[in-house]
Amino acid sequence: MASYIKVAKASDLRPGQGKMITAGDKRIALFNDRGSFYAVDDTCTHAGGPLSEGACEDGVVTCPWHAAQFRLRDGLVLGPPAPRNVNAYPVRVTDGEVEVEL
Repeated sequence: MASYIKVAKASDLRPGQGKMITAGDKRIALFNDRGSFYAVDDTCTHAGGPLSEGACEDGVVTCPWHAAQFRLRDGLVLGPPAPRNVNAYPVRVTDGEVEVEL
């Protein structure tokens, strides 16, 4: 059964910023996009680049290695060279704490 896990304080991430978090046994890229929080797998499906280090803008993260793009709300690959989507995870903010559902 899925449950929410606290992973960060909302104040830890400025708008446009991402960070890698570990939740359970997963490496997840957590982003603040204009005050909305999103979580996707941290590993690009092209060459394994760290998405948490990529640019986050207008609901899209760009891989810092080869510029593949993924939509944050659902992990959909938007631009090559990535061949597959990444997983996206439900996120909520409760009392200033960011929680990811796994």
